[in-house]
Formats: sequence, C-alpha cells, structure tokens
Amino acid sequence: MKALQVLIAACVLSLACTIHISAENNGKSPEPEKEYRWEEVARKRHFSEKDIAHFGKHKVLITNEAFKQVFDPYIESGIPFFITSDSLLNAYHVLYEESILKLETANARKLPEILRFIWKNLQTADKDIKGNEKLAAAAKTRAQVIIGTALKLLGDESIKPDKEIAALIEGEVKRVVEAKETMLMPAWLGKPDRTFIGLDYNRFKPRGFYARSERLQRYFRAISWLQAIPFRVDRDEELLAALLLGNCLTYGRFDDCPEKRQEYWWFFHCFSMFIGDGDDWDILKLARNWSTNLKLSLHRDKLAGVRKNILGTIKDSPQINDQLRFPPAGRFRASEPNFRIISAYRTPDAILFHRTTDLRDASRSWPSGLDVCAALGSSYARNILTAEDKKKLLAQIDECKPLFKRASLYSEYLHCLKALLDEPEPDAPKFLSGEPWKIKSCQTALAGWAQMRHTWALQAKQTVRYSGGKEGMLPSFIEPDPEFFARMGALVKKTESILKKAGAFETDVESLAEDLRWLAKLIKEKGLATKGWEAVEKLSDSEEARIIELSGMRIDWLSGDNNEVKEFFKKLMKDSLQEADEIEKGEISPDLERYIKARQVDIEPLWRKLAGLCAKLEALAHKQLRGIPFNESEQRFLKHYGQNIAGIMLYGGNSYLSPNDDSPRIADVFSNDTGEEFLQVGVSRPRAIYVLYPTEKGEILCRGAVMPYYEFRHPHRLTDAEWKKLLDSTDRPKAPEWIKPILAEKGVGKAKPND
Repeated sequence: MKALQVLIAACVLSLACTIHISAENNGKSPEPEKEYRWEEVARKRHFSEKDIAHFGKHKVLITNEAFKQVFDPYIESGIPFFITSDSLLNAYHVLYEESILKLETANARKLPEILRFIWKNLQTADKDIKGNEKLAAAAKTRAQVIIGTALKLLGDESIKPDKEIAALIEGEVKRVVEAKETMLMPAWLGKPDRTFIGLDYNRFKPRGFYARSERLQRYFRAISWLQAIPFRVDRDEELLAALLLGNCLTYGRFDDCPEKRQEYWWFFHCFSMFIGDGDDWDILKLARNWSTNLKLSLHRDKLAGVRKNILGTIKDSPQINDQLRFPPAGRFRASEPNFRIISAYRTPDAILFHRTTDLRDASRSWPSGLDVCAALGSSYARNILTAEDKKKLLAQIDECKPLFKRASLYSEYLHCLKALLDEPEPDAPKFLSGEPWKIKSCQTALAGWAQMRHTWALQAKQTVRYSGGKEGMLPSFIEPDPEFFARMGALVKKTESILKKAGAFETDVESLAEDLRWLAKLIKEKGLATKGWEAVEKLSDSEEARIIELSGMRIDWLSGDNNEVKEFFKKLMKDSLQEADEIEKGEISPDLERYIKARQVDIEPLWRKLAGLCAKLEALAHKQLRGIPFNESEQRFLKHYGQNIAGIMLYGGNSYLSPNDDSPRIADVFSNDTGEEFLQVGVSRPRAIYVLYPTEKGEILCRGAVMPYYEFRHPHRLTDAEWKKLLDSTDRPKAPEWIKPILAEKGVGKAKPND
C-alpha cells in the first residue's frame, strides 16, 4: 500500500504513541569467555561459511542487508552497534541539502525579477554605441535571446520580444526542456569551430533535489542555461553582447532602487562561501569594471581597446572545461577567455578531473573517484589506480593537491574526509591498518564526496573532456577515528554559521504560499477530489511525498471509504487556496500561523544537535582507543544514537519507525568529448557493515551502516528517481572492483530494504 494511503487510513494510530523495541538478548552483553561465539551470531545473521572465514580473517564485511535510511540499523539490533563515519556523514548531508534547498527556493523567486531588470535595461544599453549598427544589433539580439530564453524557462510571460527573437526563444526553450540533443550549434550562436563545437542540451535536465518540484525544475534549467553560453572575448559580437549585459547591472541602473543593487549582486556569488570561486568570468565583472560608461565608436575599433584592457586585467582564467570544444594552447588552460552570465563554481575535484584527462597532458579518457582519494592522501588509492603512464598520473594528482586546501566549506568538507584516509591512531586495533579497512575508508570518503556533488548538481561546474581527436546494556563501538569526528564538529559549526549568514534559517512564507497553490493545482489536475483512491494510486512517489509534507498534521485520520477520501481532498484544495491568499495578503490568522510554524522545520537547532553529537563521538572514540569503559550515561547515548541522527535527518518523534525509501543519490561529474556517456557517482540504499571488534574478553561481532559507493558510465544523466529504478532492475551497475574484497559473497546488488 502506498505511503499516502497508509497515512490517510491511519485513524487507528496515534501520533503520540511511543513504541519500545527490546533487544534480542534482553539487554545483556555477551561474555565471550563463557557463552559467546561470534561465529554462531554470524550464522544467525545468514553469513555463508565462506563469509565467516573471510570475516574472521579481515574483521570487516559489507553485506547485502539493506535499509531505507542510515539510522535504521541503530534503532533495533540484537547485536552491538558499530557507529560508522558513514552514518554521521549521511546525517550531515541530509541536513545540509535541506538547508541549501531553502536557499535555492528563495533564489528561484529572485531570479525572474533580476532577469526582468536586465531585459528592461537591455533596451537602452546600446544607446551610446556608434559606428556599426549591424554588429550592435547582432550583439543585442544575442543578449536578448539568452535572457529571454531564461525568463521563458522560468515560466515568465511578462516580456514581449519582437517576432524574430520570440521564435528563437521558443526554439531554445523547446530544446532545453526536451534535454535530448548532446551536441547542437544553433545558427544564432554562430558556426561551430574548434573553440565552441556546440551545446550539450542534455546538461539542462533537472537533477538532484531540483527535480522535486516544477518551480525548482524551471530554476535548474534557467540557471544552467545562463551558465552554459560563452561570450568569447576575441569575438566582437560576443564581447559586445557581454558588455551590454554588464551595462544592465552597473551602479547607475540602480539609482531608483539602490537597495536592490546589493541583493542582485549577491545573487551572482551567493554560494562562494560554500563552494569557492566561480570558474568563469561573469557579467558582474563587466558591470563593475568595463560597462559603466558604454560609449563605443565601433568604426574606430574602440572595442579592441576594451578587449586589451580586459585581458590585461583579469588574470584568473577558467580551469575547468564544460563545453564541447578542442583544447586551447597552454598547459592548465581550460578555454580561451570568455564570460558567462552566471558562473558555475570551481571545485578542486573538477579541476583534478580536467587535468588527469586533458589529452594534451594525460593518457586516459576517463577519471576515477579514486583520483580524489589519492589527492586526499590515500596510499591504497595510489596503489590501485591504473593508467598507461601511472607515474605521470600520480605526478598530476600530486600537483593538484594544493587545490584541495583553498578556503571554502567544500574544501573543509574534503579535509574531514582526509582524516578517514590518514594512518590510524597508534593505539587503534590492528585491523584498521590492514587493506580491507583502507578499502572501507576509500568507499566512505567517496560516498561522502558523491553526496556532496549531489547537493551541488547545479552550482558546481561540470568537467567535459576535450574533443581530439558485562550484564547491562549492549556494548557499542565507535569507528575509532577521533580526528574525523573533531573535524566534522568544526565543519558543522562553520556550516551553521555560513547558512545563518546566507539566510537559510529564515521563515519563508512566500514559498509556502506557492507550495499551497501547487498542492491545490495537483489535487485538481490529478482528480484526487473526484476519483479518490483511484487517483491516489496513480501519484508518483515525489508527488505523494510532497502531499504528505504539505498536508502535515492537517490530515484528518480517515477510514478507507472512497467518498470520505474525496471529501478530504476537496477540503484540502479549498483550504490550501484560502491559506495561500491569506499569506500573500499578509492576513495570517492564528490557526494559519500555527500551521506555518508546524510546517516550517526549524533547521538551525538541528545543526547545533549535530555539532554536539560530533563532540560526544570524538570524546568517546578517544576513550574507546585507550580502553576506558563507557559510563552508564555514555552507554545510553550510544543506545539512542539511531534516534538521535534520525531526528537530525528530519525524522522527528516516532517517524523514524517508517522512514522514506529515498536514500539513493546520483550525480554526473564528467562527460566525454561527444556527450554520449557520463561518469555517474552515487550511493545506493545503506547496507550493513559487520566489524569484529577486539576486546579484552575476545572479539565481538557488531553491526553498523555504510553508504555503498557506485561509479559507472551511463548514456544519460540520471535523476535520483531514475537511479533508484536502475538499482532495482537487472541492469543495475556492479560495485567497483576495488570494493569487492570487503563485500560478502552475495555482494550489494538488488535488495529489498528491511521494513
């Protein structure tokens, strides 16, 4: 039965109920010297004899035992917990992505206004340009097509371009929305050449959390469109078009609305604290430096003087190629100088991939996630990397290491992952120095990196290869890496601080009004109020989840009667429209105010809870390494670890008992020169990891959770929904070969999550 049916039909349940689940051995810890044999526990857990032998030797094994969420194995277990770095990283990512989602939802509302402002000012941006009317008109047309296309992609119908430009805009909108063409050069952009072969329209396919709603899908297409079109400095028409666009955002344009200037300018670089620098020169650079007084006599070639000034002033050229093109001259040079309207952000791993696959200086066509681990210091990754000239590859990776130390939250996150790849603590158990644990650490680091790239599916610049040719409570254990937990604690605190400055914790009632109107529209279009259960059955998982999220505590607990279900949706549609009206008019009643507070998750306290969790785990990891027993309070903390991270992952109350099956995440990070294949990195549903942890009384079998890492090439850029479907099919990709030494006999293939 679908989750929405369960929710609506749940009149027999009380949300306030508390369920207590007892452990299999009634809370008694094993006594290895008398009654405990880990082999017997392993057999009860359906280990094969081959797995038992492998486990006894290597002390670590990842099985096909799957869970919907990473906290599941820490909620109920008849064996000791093993608290993994994977579980903490996944909790961080869920909270982080929800916070960035709030920022991007607000940005999605701001973008149409900014583009309308640019469009309006474009009408007069060319008034002082003399001498070559044909060139000026072509540049203005180019600028209008790009801005007009972005507005149309957002669903904005306010602009009224002339017939010719409107036709060009309609053609681009159609291609962007279809997102099928992998290499096409529209005639209005010019003829293909070695510096710009064509546009990869598949890049405009909404992915990550941007696929959750129509508004975010529109925003994804518009931003990625504005990031994609280059304005090459050595081309008169393109440079002039960029100067016109820059002129639309100069100081003088804000004389009537000075408060808007900072807001609009902030939009262009709003994620620099999170990710780092933009990789391309954007039109804001032009607005601040070269477009203030745009008086050009084109017949005297004053444009050449502007070009020379730009090239002499801007020294930081792009370091990542994201276009279908041939390589430019010069080592580390990604492209000829060009501007974009909005720049995607530069990540160290994207630069790394660019350099280790650059056909001018590399001997391979595809990078590997192991490149990232090697750059972060993993000796295991360095040993197993393959290349025609491995020595040269490792030298290229070493040359990129300083890139991973730049100032940004993204780099600090990678610094946390680096702690997992360093040598273990001197007093750590011996098995942590072995190859199996090094494999596990690489997988954890790459799973974390893949989840981070998933969050920045839109804002991080993609890489394209050039064309070229004792009795009491159960004992629990912690992954013994206190340095990792310390770094994570510092990262969490800094993340909270930056998110607060960026406005991620502010109540967003405007967004709620839009969501309520979307809900009413969905109820009407899907016939939920006229067909009842029949229509509910046809809802997609994402639509179903959004209805549950937006309805929240307002759902009446109904029986399964179809007429009652239809009446429920009629009322829900009416109430949603009424409440949206009240919000937009500023007429918020006490009941609606209570609903807003209930619906708007207060994320800020969850970040503080996560920081406290990191600090506690750091302290306990130190105690564990030094053989100091945990006291009763610490044992209780470990016993409730699952509930604690569930709450941080937005599963408040008892909702963790029936979590959503939405853990799989996927991101494309690299494409080949034809745009026909894409390197996908992602995680599947959490899997159980078993560890044989040494104690004074013998080895104890304990269980935790890991996020399995996948890396494969695919002919299409995948959404999360497509990735989940692929995982559940017979065509699912295999786990990377290098992970297999720590996998159980059955691997981590298709599996039904534990219910």
